[in-house]
Formats: sequence, structure tokens, C-alpha cells
Amino acid sequence: MIGRAAVSTERLRLEPIGPEHAEELWRATEASLPQLRPWMFWAADADLASTRAFAEGAVEEWDQGLAFHFAIRDHAGVAGALGLEVPVPVRRLGELGYWVASDRAGRGYATEAGAAAVRFGFDAIGLYRLELRAGIDNPASRRVAEKLGFRREGTLRKGCPLPDGAYDGFLYGLLATDHRPG
Repeated sequence: MIGRAAVSTERLRLEPIGPEHAEELWRATEASLPQLRPWMFWAADADLASTRAFAEGAVEEWDQGLAFHFAIRDHAGVAGALGLEVPVPVRRLGELGYWVASDRAGRGYATEAGAAAVRFGFDAIGLYRLELRAGIDNPASRRVAEKLGFRREGTLRKGCPLPDGAYDGFLYGLLATDHRPG
């Protein structure tokens, strides 16, 4: 089992999500819903109760090695979240996802936190490959993927689900042996 320890970067602290993060995570989410709903399937029905359930479940998923979710915290509080999903741990393949609160967008937080999550995935979890999906029409998310060293590997037609449909996305991949910036 991988211990639930925070990871620090130059400006941020990534804290493993637990019940203690629910209310602050919800406040950041609620303020960002207009920007999150076009891209995040969970944002359509997000509320405090679902955020609490997610935060409680995050502890269980971490303990099972299925997902490693972090609250991204800056000097002012929760600035977003990111996670590594590892649906079949024995395969050593994970998927990185992230979002940053609208009032913190454009500061490089997703890239900074993402670089720490990539290191965590390869070094602490022992993954050999990470994947990332970014909407074709979401240039900010695509830029983060590319800044992290992910390579665009293909197009997923309707590969990014939403409650009322899906949108096209690019699939990015990064191997533990690939060169990473920084």
C-alpha cells in the first residue's frame, strides 16, 4: 500500500483527498462549474453531497491502489484537483486527469501539479505508462499535456463522455522511459 502523504512543489501542495477536503473542494468546484461542465462528466450533477461522497471514496480507492486523487492547494486554499486512475493495478497503466479553479486558471498550476503527479505515478506507484485525454476543442488542457511531455497518439471519436453525450478528444501517452521537461 502506498502511504497517503502530501507532495509539495515550488508553489503548491498536493494533498491526498479525504473527507476533510469536501467543503473546500466543493467551493472551488461550484465557482468553476460553468468552465468544468463542458469537459468533466462529473460536473453536470456536482453538489456538496456528491463532493463529500467522492472525497470519502477517494480514501478507499487510494487504499485499494485504484486511484490517487489530490487536492491542489495554493496560498489561498484549494485551487483544483488532479488524480491518477489505475483501474487494473497489475497492468501498471494509469490515466491522469486534472482541473484548476477558474479564478486560478492561467497560472501554470495544472502543469506544476501535473509534473508532480507524473513523478508520483512513475516513482511511487511504479507505473510504466500514463495516458491523458484532452478535448480537441480544449487548448488549455492540450497545452498542459504537451508541457508535461505527453505525446499525442491519436484521436478518440466521442472518447470523452458526458452525461448527455460525448466529445472528441486526443489521447496522449507518456512512458516512464520518455524524456520529460524540467
